Amino acid sequence: MIDLTVALLRDRRGRMGQPDRQNRWTSVSSYGESMIKKNFDWNAINGLEKHYYSERLVLRPLLECDVYPMFMATTDSAFNRYLLWDAPRSVEQLSGRIDGILDERRKGRMGVWVAAEITTGAFVALFRAYAIDSPPEADELHVETGIWLHPNYWMGGLSVEVSSMCLDLIFGETPTEVLIAQTHVDNKPSQGLFRVMGLERVRHVEVFHENGALVPAYYYQIKRSNYKIKGFVKERYMDIEVTKQALTKKSKEDLHLLNSN
Repeated sequence: MIDLTVALLRDRRGRMGQPDRQNRWTSVSSYGESMIKKNFDWNAINGLEKHYYSERLVLRPLLECDVYPMFMATTDSAFNRYLLWDAPRSVEQLSGRIDGILDERRKGRMGVWVAAEITTGAFVALFRAYAIDSPPEADELHVETGIWLHPNYWMGGLSVEVSSMCLDLIFGETPTEVLIAQTHVDNKPSQGLFRVMGLERVRHVEVFHENGALVPAYYYQIKRSNYKIKGFVKERYMDIEVTKQALTKKSKEDLHLLNSN
């Protein structure tokens, strides 16, 4: 699982983030005004996520009711192992976090989507993305991403499927040039997923747990020039009338075959 709740980040080479009064480094995920770009409005791609789906999954917006499957996920100790915040004690406590995420989305400061089963609509994963100011001297758009994958879907290759759809969305619908992710140094599954997706490990960093403890992590990234769209987009701008005509024609053909038999 890729954690989404980094509070503070300190780069050992001093090249990432902005120093605060204690000479620490604010994270790209800190919700801080100085770190989230104001010149990219995530509302600009609202609605486009529906064009990204596979045989098993579809992307949709995060909803308030998603707090229930997310809370059930946090009751799994393996799910919580690499989180940078303590597991919520109740649905209400987690709901407060979800409300904060939804508020950031409404302001256009964050892109937030859910991957759901295409046949049942069941919650599979949460995906978030921020436009960031790191490194400060970069002109192109840098985006940090994170994914929560429900433990029920850890097997079967769905992590690659979800990640591919989400990266396709980011590189396909935004001017992102560099996509960034980070994970705990002991989180081997996430590191393996990063390698499969083409992300390269850049350096070792230290992140702060919500309780103030320092946690060792690896910083990964992939540039647009190195990412190949995986092809999960089926019919991006579907013409409804053409589709209706095709369905009508298919129905007539099926009826003819049925009658002929």
